[in-house]
Amino acid sequence: MKKITLLLLVGFVAMFAQAGVLNQDKAAKLQNVKANVAVKADGDIVTPPAGAEEMLYSFQGHDTYIDQDKTFEVFVVVDNNDIYIKGLSEYLTDGWVKGTIADDVATFPAAYMGVFEFWGDQYELNFDGAEFTMNDDASVLTAADGYTTSVEGELLDEFINVTLTKVQPEIATPATPTITNFTEDDYGHYVLMTIPATDVDGNEIFAALLSYQLLIDRNGEQSVYEFTTDNYEFLEENMTVVPYNFTDYYDIDVAGKQVYLYGDIDEWNAIGVKSIYTVGDKSRETRESEIFWYQLKPTAIDAVGTTGVVETSYYDLQGRRVDARATGLLIKKVEMSDGTTRVEKVMR
Repeated sequence: MKKITLLLLVGFVAMFAQAGVLNQDKAAKLQNVKANVAVKADGDIVTPPAGAEEMLYSFQGHDTYIDQDKTFEVFVVVDNNDIYIKGLSEYLTDGWVKGTIADDVATFPAAYMGVFEFWGDQYELNFDGAEFTMNDDASVLTAADGYTTSVEGELLDEFINVTLTKVQPEIATPATPTITNFTEDDYGHYVLMTIPATDVDGNEIFAALLSYQLLIDRNGEQSVYEFTTDNYEFLEENMTVVPYNFTDYYDIDVAGKQVYLYGDIDEWNAIGVKSIYTVGDKSRETRESEIFWYQLKPTAIDAVGTTGVVETSYYDLQGRRVDARATGLLIKKVEMSDGTTRVEKVMR
């Protein structure tokens, strides 16, 4: 993804497809939506009660617009006879809807979900209402008729045969991510990363619970990289931990596939990345991956060959460690006795 002028709507569609957020045809719907829609002054955005426990559910449904089954994660809060769901819209993943439970049916009226920003233009998203049938313990919710969301009368999300199933995620140590390249173009410096949604044993973990963090090494002094609103114009607040599914549709791709970086880059010796997996809402448990370092400047190892090498390891582009005899495009990691690490791509 490269930055382009905010006026090129065709670029919006290509960007959406590359970021992996929406199908290209689905993103093209926005061509029919009025840009720069004013935010409703009386729009009430739904939020669950403070301190309520957010439970993770697996979403399964059929997207009728692109005729494709979809699976992703949503969060549910049950508060007596009220029920809240976050993540039903692929356009506003942090938007909540509120319903009422009666006779094992959760009824969600049409409601205003909030505003999502798309390359500088704001769009008001509305939930068009739905009914979910619930089992006794609310662990499964089904809506055969599904639901839609819309902007200015234009349908965006269109789902039928929807099932939400409660899951009990277990804590796991996430696999080590990799930085596969650091380069620049006409718009600045950026990294290409691979952040596996798996644990160290290769088992799948929930992307909604996964985040990543970038680190900077300056002559042996390491610090956390901060995504600031001064540099990232489409952020609402500064960030040091980035959710796996987050994108600002400009500088930061979903899953960190491509991320632009700002600052005194000439002074950086290396860029690091680690994954963070957090399970639980009230009683949170977190585990972090090893830090993967991508060397930007030569170290002492370049002058003395392999002297002082503690360990040499290899990884594939998905961040999985492989045998030293593996072939193809690999990431080579060399750890030195002085604590430094060199990372480079090799073809074998």
